[in-house]
Amino acid sequence: MGTGRKPFTTHDVTPFDITDERLKPSEQLGQAEKRAFWSLVTQAPAGQFRETDRPLINRWCELTVLGDRAAAEMATNDLVTPDGRPSPWVLIHERAVKGLVALSLRLRLSPQSRMDKSPKTQAVKDLSYYERMVAEEGDGEAGDGVIGDRP
Repeated sequence: MGTGRKPFTTHDVTPFDITDERLKPSEQLGQAEKRAFWSLVTQAPAGQFRETDRPLINRWCELTVLGDRAAAEMATNDLVTPDGRPSPWVLIHERAVKGLVALSLRLRLSPQSRMDKSPKTQAVKDLSYYERMVAEEGDGEAGDGVIGDRP
């Protein structure tokens, strides 16, 4: 019998008579950032984000749009400038991605944070001599009694 809390699954259901209490985008966000905001907020469980998360979500949306723009610029333009230096969009994209990774951990958006409680590790059972002999049987090494392809 295991110890600890048993895992369970919940489903977010919004009754018809209650309004959805998801965060709304800030007025300071542009149209592209608002689309990123709605994409994030509507794909997460309704109670995941609170008002105190708004500054982090705003930065996440800004970095998402910036990273997308940098990726588009790198796809359509040369990655090396005429004077032989890397395109500035490479550095912009790199920094946007690093910021998104940091914010995704804080906002619990990463796959690790969505996983159920990690399974308990079990000790690996040592193979007995006979189990090892069966496993190694027929590997073609000299001295194991195998002649050619025939066991």
